[in-house]
Amino acid sequence: MEKKYTWVDVFRIAVPIFVEQILRSLMGTVNTFMLSKVSDSASAAVGVASQVLNVVIIASFMMSSGTAIIENQLLGAGKNREAGKIMMNTYAVTAGLGLLVSILTMTFAREMIGFMGLSPELTPDGTVYLKILGASCLFQFISSMTSTHFRCHGSTTIPMAVVIITNIVNLVGSWLVVTGKTPVGGVEGIAYVRLIAETVGLIILLAVFTRQKWDQKAEDLVRIDWKAVFEILKVGIMCSMEGICYMLAQMVTTRFVTGFSTDVLSAKIYTQTINNYPYIAGICIGQAAQIIAGHYIGARKLDEAHLFIRKAFFAVLTFNLVGGITCRLFCDQLMGIFTESEAIKAIARPLFTIDIITCIARSMNHSYVFGLRGAGFVFWPMVIAAAGIWILDVGLGYVCITALGMGVVGLWVGQAADEWFRGLLGAWQWEKKFWHKTLPDIDNIGE
Repeated sequence: MEKKYTWVDVFRIAVPIFVEQILRSLMGTVNTFMLSKVSDSASAAVGVASQVLNVVIIASFMMSSGTAIIENQLLGAGKNREAGKIMMNTYAVTAGLGLLVSILTMTFAREMIGFMGLSPELTPDGTVYLKILGASCLFQFISSMTSTHFRCHGSTTIPMAVVIITNIVNLVGSWLVVTGKTPVGGVEGIAYVRLIAETVGLIILLAVFTRQKWDQKAEDLVRIDWKAVFEILKVGIMCSMEGICYMLAQMVTTRFVTGFSTDVLSAKIYTQTINNYPYIAGICIGQAAQIIAGHYIGARKLDEAHLFIRKAFFAVLTFNLVGGITCRLFCDQLMGIFTESEAIKAIARPLFTIDIITCIARSMNHSYVFGLRGAGFVFWPMVIAAAGIWILDVGLGYVCITALGMGVVGLWVGQAADEWFRGLLGAWQWEKKFWHKTLPDIDNIGE
């Protein structure tokens, strides 16, 4: 790889990813917003069901994240045909896994909602929403994989454009549901609209993908290199374990507060919905830097990769802090989008304050840990993430809620401690260059 990447390249990749991620988050926000106009209870029920669904979405990253690591390094090494073969192999496996997850989610939707400990009056809405959107799990798996291929090849504007279309369908459909212009209304109607929007987006994305000339061949859908697939799965599972643990932890910690009033649960859901936006810019810069670092690593330009990720940290930190501080300054106005309840707003204010401190540590996770993933150094970050999430996020959070009587604030304290623990260790591992010893053997992949 002769090209020298600059920050122009980072932002050329990051900006479309940023828009795409914002719009993906906006779909859930639109659903929450529309239902909040019906009742806070319906909105809270869907928010809890969405947390269950988020675990499934994170699971879809198992194949896509592992594929991204291997595919970026193959492309960086100039092995385009091998990258094309891996691309098609992963589609076949991803479709099978997505179908299995869809069936399980739809079949056990009530049991999953029951695990969250929702009150009896909220359980039916949560179950209906999860059961309908369980069908979209297959689409999520395939969409995630397709977007990954576009990003690896630097074509980030296409997934962004498709998500814009998906959001328009979701927004218009949700408005029609809330205004009573559809045969099915309420939570059920909102869920069907989201399912239709996801379907439309996937169809368009695949139609555009088939027109790309990336050395992919249709026969590679059935001529699978299982050795390469297992390597991708191994790396992908370890990459995804952090996200899976985090989302499972969110389900557990939500259960901690379902025994409190609806105001507390609503404050948690609304705050998390808003807090999802401040650091999306940072995440996208980290993802762009990871793609570029992966290309450098594939070309075995390790010093360039090391320096690139170090610089990425400061860029991510800037965006995260600006977003976190802005949300705190305007938290009442932002919460006012969802509710007029002063009690809910009062509960949310300290949560936004704590999140500013969390943003600093989160910046290390979104740069150094992303860099470790790009290098294929995923085992120890996985172990550290699992320990931090369950011991600090969940364990310390529970202690703060119960023994210290901090209420929902205790959850944010545990979350901050977890982010600092993982962020500091991730930065240490990157700077000590432990990842030099575990680079994937791309010479024997896809041959």
